[in-house]
Amino acid sequence: MALPKDPRQKMINFMYLVLTAMLALNVSAEILNAFNIVNNSINTSNSSITDKNNIVYDQFEKQMGENPLKVGPLRTKAQQVKKLSSDMYAYIESLKEKIIQESGGRDENGEIKSKDNLDAPTRVMENQKQGPALEGKLKELRTRLLTYIDPKLKAQFEKTLPLKIEVSKLNTGHDGVGVKPKSWTTYHFNMVPTIAAVTILGKFQNDIKNSEALVIDELFRQIDADNFKFDKVRPFISLNSKNLMEGQTLTAQIAVGAYSSTVNPTITVNGQTIQASEGLGTFTMPVSGIGEKTISGTITLPKPNGEMESYNFTETYNVGASTTSISADKMNVLYIGLPNPISISAAGVPAESVNASISVGNIRKQGAGNYIVTVTNPGRAIINVTANVDGKTKSLGSKEFRVKMIPDPVLKVGMNKSGVMKAADFKVQGGLRADLENFEFEGVRYDVVSYRVGIESRGRDYVEGDANSAYFPSSVVPAIRSLRAGDQVYFDNVKVKGPDGIVRSMGNTSFKLN
Repeated sequence: MALPKDPRQKMINFMYLVLTAMLALNVSAEILNAFNIVNNSINTSNSSITDKNNIVYDQFEKQMGENPLKVGPLRTKAQQVKKLSSDMYAYIESLKEKIIQESGGRDENGEIKSKDNLDAPTRVMENQKQGPALEGKLKELRTRLLTYIDPKLKAQFEKTLPLKIEVSKLNTGHDGVGVKPKSWTTYHFNMVPTIAAVTILGKFQNDIKNSEALVIDELFRQIDADNFKFDKVRPFISLNSKNLMEGQTLTAQIAVGAYSSTVNPTITVNGQTIQASEGLGTFTMPVSGIGEKTISGTITLPKPNGEMESYNFTETYNVGASTTSISADKMNVLYIGLPNPISISAAGVPAESVNASISVGNIRKQGAGNYIVTVTNPGRAIINVTANVDGKTKSLGSKEFRVKMIPDPVLKVGMNKSGVMKAADFKVQGGLRADLENFEFEGVRYDVVSYRVGIESRGRDYVEGDANSAYFPSSVVPAIRSLRAGDQVYFDNVKVKGPDGIVRSMGNTSFKLN
C-alpha cells in the first residue's frame, strides 16, 4: 500500500514504521537472549555428560584389573568410540569458532559481539560448503557408532540413538506443491543469527555426547551380560561331621547363598531329574548299605545372555552306626611276656582324642589308633576305651581278651624233631634247639638252659653228660662224632627259657640214627 501524499499523514505513517521497527528490534533482542540461554544450557549439559562418560571409562580401567581377558576387547571398543566422538566434537567446536570470528569475534568478556549477524552462518556453512561436509561427517559417525552395538540390538539403537541427520517435515511450502525442499544446510544455517547457528551446532555436540554415552554404557553392560543375576538369599549349612555319636557336639558353619527366584535350573541327581521351584531343588532318597556312598549330579542354569552353564557336583556320605572297634592285631589273645599290638578306632572321633586302659597289665599308646599291651598273668583282661569329647571324658566301649602263656617250643637237633635221623646229619650238629612253630608272632625265640644227653652205641659203653647251654657237653662230643647207624641218643631233663623269662621243663625226646 502506497503512503498518502499529505505531509501530516506521511509523518504519521513514518512514525508507525519506526515504531514497528522498534517493536521488531525488541522481539529480536528477546529471541537472541533466549538462544543465548539455551546455548549456555547445552554447554552445561555437554560438560555433565562428559563427566559421566569419563566415569564409565574409569570403570573400564578398574574392571581390567579384575578380568583383563574379558574386559580388554570391550575396553578397546570403548576407547575407539571415545576418540570418534571427541574428534567430531572438536571439529564442530572449530566450526562454531569460525562462524563467531566471521561475525566479528568476541568481546573482552568472551561474549559474541554480533549475536544477530545473519551473514556469517550463511557464508561459512553454505558458501564455504562447511554445512554439507558436517552433514556427511555426522552421518558417517552415526553409522560407525552403530557398528559397536550387538547386531541383535542394532535395530533398537537405530531408533533411539540421539544423533540423527534429518530435515523437518515443515521443510516445504504451505501447500506442499511446487516448492523445492531445502537442503539440510539451508534448513539449519541459512540466514540464521550467529547465536542461533552456534546453539544448533552445540545441539549436535550434545547429540554426539549422548550417543557416545549410550554406546559405551552398552559396551560396559556386556561385561556382566553373561553373569548370573541373583535376587534372593538363603542359609546354607556345613556340618563338622556326617557321623556323630551320642554326647558329641555338632558344629555347623552357616552362611547365606544367593540364587534367582525367577530362573529355575535343571537339576539331575543320580540320573534323576529334580523339579526346581524358585531357583531351588530338593532331592530325597532312602539310604541303605553300610559304608561310604556318593551322590552326584549336574545343575544347568541359563545365563542372562541365553547361553546354558552347567556345574557338576559330587558329595560323599557314610551309612552305618557309630561304633568302637577294639581288635588284637595278631589274634583275640594276649600273650604273657610279649608286646601285644592292639588297634582301636571309634567312628566319628579323631584318633588323637581316643584313650585306652586295661584291667590287668599295661597298655601304651604308640600312635593314632595303635597300642601295645603287656600282661603278666594268665586269665582274662578287659580293655576300656574312652575319648575326650568337647572337654569331657566319654566311655566308648570295652572288650575282653584271653591272656595265655606263650606255647611250648619243639626240641630239635638241626632241623629234625625226635624220631629217625641220619647219623651223618646228627654228627655235624652242635647242640639242642628249641623252636616255636606256627606262632602268630614272628621272631619269638626260646633258649635252651640245660639238659642231660645219653648215647647208646652198639658194642660200646653207654655215655652221658649234662649240658648247661644248648651246646653238647664236651664229655659226649667224641661219642657223638663216632655215632653210627643203629645208635640212639636220648635227651631228658630239658629246661628252656622263653621271652617271658620263665624257665620251663620239657618232655624227654630221643633220636634213632640210620
